[in-house]
Amino acid sequence: MVQDGLLPLYEQVRRKLLSEIDAGRLPEGSFLPPELELCAALGVSRITLRRAVGELCAEGLLIRQQGRGTLVAPRKMQHTISLSGFADVVAGQGHKAGHRVLEREDNAVEPAVAARLGASKLVRFVRLLEVDDRPMTLETLFVDGERFADALDPVEAGQSFFASLRKGYTVEPAGADRLINVGFARASEAEALGVSTTEPVYRIEKLVLDGKGTPLALSQTVTPCHLVTLAVKN
Repeated sequence: MVQDGLLPLYEQVRRKLLSEIDAGRLPEGSFLPPELELCAALGVSRITLRRAVGELCAEGLLIRQQGRGTLVAPRKMQHTISLSGFADVVAGQGHKAGHRVLEREDNAVEPAVAARLGASKLVRFVRLLEVDDRPMTLETLFVDGERFADALDPVEAGQSFFASLRKGYTVEPAGADRLINVGFARASEAEALGVSTTEPVYRIEKLVLDGKGTPLALSQTVTPCHLVTLAVKN
């Protein structure tokens, strides 16, 4: 590594790692080489390397995962809080959206959710929402199984719920009530998303409404914070 006497050694290492990331030699989603190997390659001590890595973690470019190593963070997507569905948001940024159903329960026992949706038959889907075939969001989607019976199989087959509504029903989402929190991934969530349980995640509950204020569906999503930037428009 070429040394610049005007810069602290840790900053030179930070810049070297950053250039490797920008050049694609350390691709997003990959892990850094083991610490000893990286120290030898760069000719620096563990203390210097750890400070440089710590700086890049603070910038959101690297992610330490306990027991696994240090991951090169995927480039963040901007997710604008709007009525657009997941597929619409992803496609609008030039990526491919995927919906993989992990569970389907046709007679879910969730009295509070059923009451909010006014549903006598509550259907629950657990879906892994993917961007370019990589996990992005774990979603639990609740739907009125009687009112939207024709949308159930398309959703299970991987289609967007919003797209199924537009195709099979004269219903259009017109509003939504949201609750947004930040916490840590639970063990089952971390396994599905491929992250550690120390990973901060956005937890968003969204009740989608039609033009008359009637609930259409309720979703509860878990998204690692390092994957998205939330944006709000007036």
